[in-house]
Amino acid sequence: MQVDTSKRLILYARDEFGGGHSKTAEGVIRFGKSPIVAVVDRQHAGKTAKEVCGAGENIPIVATIEEAAKLGGEAMLLGCAFVGGRMPEAWRQDILKALDLKMDVINGLHDFLVEDEEFLASAKRNGKQLIDLRKPPDNMPIANGRARALDAMTVLAVGSDISIGKMTLAIELDRLATRRGYKSGFVATGQTGIMIAGSGVPLDRVIGDFMAGVIEELVLEAAPGLDMLFVEGQGSVYHPGYSGVTMSLVHGAAPEVMIMCHKAGRDSTEGKGEFPLPDLNEMIRMYEQIAGIVRPAKVVGVCINTSKLSESEARKVVDQAAQLTGLPATDPVRFGADNLMDALEVVFKSRKTTAVQAK
Repeated sequence: MQVDTSKRLILYARDEFGGGHSKTAEGVIRFGKSPIVAVVDRQHAGKTAKEVCGAGENIPIVATIEEAAKLGGEAMLLGCAFVGGRMPEAWRQDILKALDLKMDVINGLHDFLVEDEEFLASAKRNGKQLIDLRKPPDNMPIANGRARALDAMTVLAVGSDISIGKMTLAIELDRLATRRGYKSGFVATGQTGIMIAGSGVPLDRVIGDFMAGVIEELVLEAAPGLDMLFVEGQGSVYHPGYSGVTMSLVHGAAPEVMIMCHKAGRDSTEGKGEFPLPDLNEMIRMYEQIAGIVRPAKVVGVCINTSKLSESEARKVVDQAAQLTGLPATDPVRFGADNLMDALEVVFKSRKTTAVQAK
């Protein structure tokens, strides 16, 4: 999937911005390349994005699509992701309104806009595009472990649950590696990451037999010439609703190292039918065991999402995670990720030394 990141965006987050479902909109604000002219959200109209989510500087929040269109929007991104990825029926009229206002509509949900006759007719009438980010690729091979032999050091973000910051961590580390002088890349595996990077694969829309193979192919294409390649994590082996995607990602990417992600205070998986989570050390052992089926891989650091805690509480939780695991820990949004990057550099330098000795 390829996306034009030069178009001026409005982010549609009707009644959801700053809540648990608006991670697509917030991710694009924090990390995206696209210029953003407004957020559409009735409950926070009149504020700025930064006032609500802590990022976005002076991006205005407006109540209607008409207001956003007047600010110069060229495309409307549906900026919310719900459990199951379905589109609320209440959005229909706003999507049609955006098309009538001569804007493309970019969709990250499982309900494809191009499969809806009313949306298709409106897009054709207005000469605009319907872009479904979760459209799977045409080429879908079976995995065979080829990613084990990459020269680049592949780093995968894994986690205890869904929606805890795996994408944020991978992007932060990619940018930090670049600042430190490494040739670095980021592989997007979900709709928000694709919108930010401009390319990637929506792994959760790929047929089960081919998920690992598609990720393997994506990593192989991205890695040449790089020192480090950071792969966006998805789901969790501890969440039965998403564990299949996670397993395919671990085996397809065949990471050399992993970073463990967790949300402070979460002791069970999110959603209906919650499942209890073990402690960090047990989760780390589980991921290392699963990865080792294809390639030995070590977890070298811990990322803690402390977004619901005060500053002092956050530091205490991060310190506790470091003491429990014996690994560097941080919240990359609050405290940066330098200590995690330091740990990755140790691995990277040791592998180079080993390669020289082998010659």
